[in-house]
Order: sequence, then C-alpha cells, then structure tokens
Amino acid sequence: MRKPVITGPGGVAAFPRRRRRSFGLPRLLIMVGVILVGYLLLVIAAQSLQQHRLRRELHEYETRIEEYEARNEAISAEIKRLHDLSYIEILARKYLGLVKPGETVFQVED
Repeated sequence: MRKPVITGPGGVAAFPRRRRRSFGLPRLLIMVGVILVGYLLLVIAAQSLQQHRLRRELHEYETRIEEYEARNEAISAEIKRLHDLSYIEILARKYLGLVKPGETVFQVED
C-alpha cells in the first residue's frame, strides 16, 4: 500500500518533514565543554592582562623608590656638610656676601 501524498497550498506536494532529534547527552556535553573552555580562555586572558598591568605598576614604583633613595642620599650628604663650619662659611660668603672683620672685598664688574 502506498502512503498518501500530502499536498500543500495549490495542490503541490510538500516535502516530508524531518522529525526533530532530541538534543542528546553527547551533544549537550560538547556544548557545555565548548562554553567552559571559552570561559576559561577568557579568564586566563583577563588574568594575563591584570598581571601585565601589575608588573608595569611595580616597575614604576621601583623606579620612584630609586629616585627617592637617591634624593635622600643627596639630602643626607648636604646635612653632613652643613655640620662643617668651613662649609657654612663658604655658603655665607657665596650667598649672603658676608666677610670676616678686617677683610677687604674686591668686586669685579664685567
């Protein structure tokens, strides 16, 4: 016995409809696996970017620390020189124009 032909509008035979397949466990596991791998790659990329940013910040802070240490050493050396009376005398003569009693000052104009 022959199956009857189902006709659509206008009397034209319609294509037989495929039966929908169920999603199935293997297909579901593959989809979950792909989503999980994508998520893990996204997390790894985000962590890598954060690590790069933190390393750059660390380098900037280390550079600042080195600059501050050099500045502190220069200031410490200046403080040690200021405890020396001969250095204070040189500064007084240079910046304040002071002279010892009985000295004669000569100024040369250009």
